[in-house]
Amino acid sequence: MSRVGEVPEPSGEPPVIVARTANAPAIVKTESGDVSEDPKGSKLASRIASMSGLEKREVIRRAQRKRRALGPVSLEVSMLLLAREQNLEMDQLVEAN
Repeated sequence: MSRVGEVPEPSGEPPVIVARTANAPAIVKTESGDVSEDPKGSKLASRIASMSGLEKREVIRRAQRKRRALGPVSLEVSMLLLAREQNLEMDQLVEAN
């Protein structure tokens, strides 16, 4: 059973703050509003867009949404998962990466 009304007493020690440092590249936003992370991810996004019929912008948007849902995965991995959902040939995409 859970007791919602009870709040634990503070221990007197300062809270531990854990900062995650990601090796993720910087996000780049172009004048047209496109969002990309790096040339490598951009190349993969372009390949997925051409193979799936989606716009590159839509591929990146869906991959970023998938990345937020999954947690600590790279944008490239989330793009590959998106490509798999689109039933694309993975051999061609892995070579591009």
